[in-house]
Amino acid sequence: MNPGAADIGFLVAFGAGLLSFLSPCVLPLIPGYLSFISGYGLSDIREGKARGSVLARTLAFTLGFTIVFALLGLLFAGGGALLGGGVPKLGLAAGGGLPPARIIAIVAGAVVTLLGLNLLFDVVKLLNLEARFHPGNRPRGLFGAVLFGMAFAAGWSPCIGPILASILLFAARESDLVKSLFLLLAYSAGLALPFVAVGLFFDRLKPLLDFFRRRAREVRIVSGLLLVVIGIVMIVGRLSAISSAAVNLGFSLQSAAGAHPDAARLWSGGAWLILAIAMIVRSVLAWRGSKGRVALVTGAFFAALAVLEFAGLLSTATLLSEWLLFQGA
Repeated sequence: MNPGAADIGFLVAFGAGLLSFLSPCVLPLIPGYLSFISGYGLSDIREGKARGSVLARTLAFTLGFTIVFALLGLLFAGGGALLGGGVPKLGLAAGGGLPPARIIAIVAGAVVTLLGLNLLFDVVKLLNLEARFHPGNRPRGLFGAVLFGMAFAAGWSPCIGPILASILLFAARESDLVKSLFLLLAYSAGLALPFVAVGLFFDRLKPLLDFFRRRAREVRIVSGLLLVVIGIVMIVGRLSAISSAAVNLGFSLQSAAGAHPDAARLWSGGAWLILAIAMIVRSVLAWRGSKGRVALVTGAFFAALAVLEFAGLLSTATLLSEWLLFQGA
């Protein structure tokens, strides 16, 4: 795998971790888990009491499941390397052959595609079987929180199974211990960062958690589509093409912003302004609820971006092109 494709793989793994956090069998229990590992009641956490202690326990908890996922990544990578060295080439009509790595990629991609389609259409009920870990006594100290995080990874793997299995198969396809380890670390980071953010700012992020809880079906659809795309890319072996497309788009945006800065500023500022107006209108329609206040703040943020763009203090096209080029480099 070339460096650009590796960057895309890490980005996909990170996004898969975020979707695992938002999955219907993890997100609803986050408040309870925070209370359990920290030893504080939800009312105390909601009021922002003992942020330092809650943060420390949450970090220890995420370290626990990161260790387990990293070990799983190494295990699957080792298995992929073993199979890759022991599977003979399959002959083709033209007399050529498929290398073992391609065979593994095709089989793994087919399985990942099946998992994604099942998330979308719920055909094979067995694949959606949930096995949740129900702890007994509260963990004591940071070491106890680490152990609890390890138990979480082992007990909840069937619950987040389709997404986790896809990343593990993606890692097995690499047959490279270092790359597989970093893929699972990227997945763990996507799952861990929301945990840490909620542990630190639960009082402020609860409305956002409630929003995603109400959008459980949409999260499931996005997860399924992501797995289908990953599976197809693995089958056809075109991961590097995604990286190349990102680089080409980045260069195109960079060239357009340099050749026509006024037009780029007009288009970008106009887009931010449209978003701002849409959010402000929404805030007016739902003013009495918390949604209205959130929409108003979001609209004000988009309006500020529009002002900065029109004033020449911000170039969205340039920032976006630099990000695309960075991801593809």
